[in-house]
Amino acid sequence: MVDTPANPTGPGTAASPGRDHAGHELLRTRRMRLRGLRHADLFELQALGRDARSSRALLDAPVDTLAAAAALVDHANRVYADRPGLGIWRADDAQGRFLGFFSLMAEFAATEVEIGTRLLPIAWGRGYALEGGAALCTHAFDTLGLPSLLGLCDPHNRSVPPLLARLGFVPDGETEQFGNRALRFILARSEWAGVRPRGRGADSRPHD
Repeated sequence: MVDTPANPTGPGTAASPGRDHAGHELLRTRRMRLRGLRHADLFELQALGRDARSSRALLDAPVDTLAAAAALVDHANRVYADRPGLGIWRADDAQGRFLGFFSLMAEFAATEVEIGTRLLPIAWGRGYALEGGAALCTHAFDTLGLPSLLGLCDPHNRSVPPLLARLGFVPDGETEQFGNRALRFILARSEWAGVRPRGRGADSRPHD
């Protein structure tokens, strides 16, 4: 069952029987639109979860069934209501094609907000992860006033560390997420200065 959010008229409203979630827009970048998740997105979310390349080296389980996709949508909409400004957002390109999703979530501690993305291979190597990540950093620091952001990745994921470095994140040791070893990166609000120049080995292909 879906818990009823505390604010039944706000952007995080739970879907009524026979009706979908609102899917409010969070922001637009130069090439993308980020909006709230809806049940109309289930098949595309499932396809993303079933893509072997997108699901490689994840810390959590892939969303590869319709039931898991529905649970993700409902969870995201509860977060919109409980923690305005945080959540998981569908990403579409300028032509309306589904690229994947971006997220700002505080799953383990209310004071630690993690930035994340999971994109289809069609979006890899084209700067979408960097573009969306920069937009979420600006949202987190300028709109929400968060003191810092956290980034986590599987130690075998070679794409995420250079991507986070271009956003200004620095290594902060190791931790555990969902029972898996994870590299930890941190970005303080005072250190956010936009996208850094490409460094050696930088790669914009995204994973969580």
